Amino acid sequence: MAKSTVSAATCPHCDARLDYLRRGCESCEQRVSWTWTEPCLACGADADYTRSACPDCEADLSAWDGIAERVRRLPAHVDLRIAKDAVSHPRTEGFVGHTGDPRGQYADLRRPLPDGAGLHVKEYADRFDVHWDKVDPTRNFLGHLAADAPHWFLFGGFAAFKFGRIPASLALGLAGYIKR
Repeated sequence: MAKSTVSAATCPHCDARLDYLRRGCESCEQRVSWTWTEPCLACGADADYTRSACPDCEADLSAWDGIAERVRRLPAHVDLRIAKDAVSHPRTEGFVGHTGDPRGQYADLRRPLPDGAGLHVKEYADRFDVHWDKVDPTRNFLGHLAADAPHWFLFGGFAAFKFGRIPASLALGLAGYIKR
């Protein structure tokens, strides 16, 4: 699979590239205020997920639930770049450590979604890159490989072909030696 594309915001003051929810722009040094409006998961009313509760039903809002809703509107595997200092750590929101293609990240964290898809968070020093996968590997690993990471099937087949011949030739040689 090719490296994921990244969706980032732009600074409203200078149009520089900016991670979502970053509190200030490094280029122009201006403060940036954010709203993150998505439908409330409890009542469906528009709610700002940068606040702690829905204004209509007063349900608790998690920034990660708002991020999940936004990411799901993007195509699968398109990363949404989130400022690390703007949100709680994903582990506090039910994400678990898992694996992913190495891209220089510190950790890979995942959380299944109700429809079988999954959120994948890649943790870097200063940001989180978040995308959704068609099949969550914590629930269906082989389905995830087939739908989201077929390149690992190719790699596994090549490795089995390349290295599988060595033990077979050793076994045949040993069998020939035992017959004598």
